[in-house]
Amino acid sequence: MEFIQPLFLWGIGAVVIPVVIHFWHQKRGKTLAWAATRWLQEKNQQQQRGIKLDNLLLLLLRCLVVMLLALILSQPILTGLTKPVAVAKIHLVQPEKVVVDNYRFELEEAIRKGEAVYWINAATEATGHPAQLPDQRTFNLDVLQSSINTVSEKPSEIHLYVLNNQQLANVPFIRVPAQFTLHTMVDSASRPLRPYLKLPGSGNVFVNVSNQLVSSSALSKGVRFQDFPAHSGRLKALVDFHDKTEQQTVLAALKALSDVYALGIQIDVKKEQKTGYDWVLTDQDVVAPTSKTLYVVSGKLSLPRVPNVVYWEEKLTPQTAERVRTGQLPEQLGELLIRHFNLKPNPFPLSQAQLNTLFVPTGERRENQPENLRNGLLLVFVGLIGLERWMALRQNA
Repeated sequence: MEFIQPLFLWGIGAVVIPVVIHFWHQKRGKTLAWAATRWLQEKNQQQQRGIKLDNLLLLLLRCLVVMLLALILSQPILTGLTKPVAVAKIHLVQPEKVVVDNYRFELEEAIRKGEAVYWINAATEATGHPAQLPDQRTFNLDVLQSSINTVSEKPSEIHLYVLNNQQLANVPFIRVPAQFTLHTMVDSASRPLRPYLKLPGSGNVFVNVSNQLVSSSALSKGVRFQDFPAHSGRLKALVDFHDKTEQQTVLAALKALSDVYALGIQIDVKKEQKTGYDWVLTDQDVVAPTSKTLYVVSGKLSLPRVPNVVYWEEKLTPQTAERVRTGQLPEQLGELLIRHFNLKPNPFPLSQAQLNTLFVPTGERRENQPENLRNGLLLVFVGLIGLERWMALRQNA
């Protein structure tokens, strides 16, 4: 037997209360004068000393009520009455050749044992041949969380195989099942050159050695950059919301971001047909997204089919979004911009402490334990209370 709230078992110690009250009640007896006592002979009078256990059954009944109450509050669970839940072992793999090559033995062994292996992509495809990478290899943290949620619909033990880099730190946390094992690796062989933006007025916008977004007329000497910028010319953004409060909030955040980093973003609140936008922030569905445009859609929960469409479930107002209330919206928009242009392609790996903080296990719900047990104990408790009251009134105790 297990207890959900075992601390309440200390309440059993309260059984001393009815015992003390019982003996105290007996000790408070009063001597009543009765005329016939003068006819009794003194030799027949007996002096009683010590403790006399009157109404013993009633005392035991009251003690049992206290003990049963403590037992009910501790929420007992009879583990022997429930069947163990079958837990499937599932392997989630980032669709990268370096990851598959590094964990080839583990994945082939899992397939040999009949365990499920899935790619981490929008479709969460199952595979029996890890060496054959899928056509859809888009990987971001939204896709990662979606794949974990998909395979976690049933009780499962998940093994996750991903590259360890700062891309994982773009979200505050990732929810995983309680039975979870993380396998990470650092791709030390790949050292791509960093992209940068060439914007009029602000010069070059890039991520420096300290992994900070900066704008400068000259590129940092401590970082190797690509020969040509990832984007040249002015950044153009469209802010189109039905909710005017939300639109004003996003406009203020976007202007703050543009001012801090001297981005000089051109912001439109009404779509111009001949203008190609680099950034679209809206609360409307994206019908035909273009690959070079970053879309941020608020107030909708949907699975991203392409990496440049980001969905935020909450509406971006101070009343509905924590990121707005805490003033983090400009910073998070900046992170999306960095990710969209891949300004940090090869960041440093996360430490073990950072990984432990990032992946948050969610407590699995217990199987519904015999509610009949708790209901039965409650019925017995009510019955004992009724019996105790009946006996107490009958014996005037």
